[in-house]
Amino acid sequence: MKRLIIFTLLLCSLCLTACDDAGSTSIIGGADGPTSLFVAQKKESDMTMAQINKYLRQHYVNEHMLPSLDLMDIYFENPLVSGDRTLILDDSIENVLELMVYEYYQNKTAGDYQKVLDVILGEGLRIATKNEADNFANGLYYSRVFIDDIDLVDKDDLDEITESNKRNIVRMLTDLGTEEFAIVEAEAEIWHNEKSLAAGPQVGNGEVTRYYLLGKKDGAYKIVEVYWEGFMRD
Repeated sequence: MKRLIIFTLLLCSLCLTACDDAGSTSIIGGADGPTSLFVAQKKESDMTMAQINKYLRQHYVNEHMLPSLDLMDIYFENPLVSGDRTLILDDSIENVLELMVYEYYQNKTAGDYQKVLDVILGEGLRIATKNEADNFANGLYYSRVFIDDIDLVDKDDLDEITESNKRNIVRMLTDLGTEEFAIVEAEAEIWHNEKSLAAGPQVGNGEVTRYYLLGKKDGAYKIVEVYWEGFMRD
């Protein structure tokens, strides 16, 4: 009898060890459906760099599979003037993801922060955007934004992202449960209005580069995070 108990405990221990190696195993169920067994993926912190790079390449958008963009059906005012604010685009829009990022700038220029929030998926970015909306209401904003380039980052360029940012991206995407992702790079020149400049902004007037992390969830893309200079290795 003792041998049987010891053998059973040993077998359970081996099963638990195997579960820890593959990820966490959990049982879920309730009144609305049958109990089911699922195995969670390894946490990002447990992934090797090779696994992270593989995840990024496997989940990156296939540009050729994006919905076609009929430029004849797209109209936006360029330059866009809203009050004392101006947005100028000096590049072409090649796909729906680049268009999403441009419209993000467009809605900020127009002061329509509800539309900005509607396309944001990441909680950290939502909080930052609400703070920006408060600043806008208090008269602190960009008076002029000139977008020189707006481009979907090529999959091969994912190798140039710094290691810490790769880990951060995988953590956010897995936490959100996104299906795939994309990154759009925007190079722009910004000018603050006088009140904003007097307040001592973190970034003054001049050229900036921003990297927009987009995640696809429930069949739709939204903005997860915005990265600044230093996102990629020089």
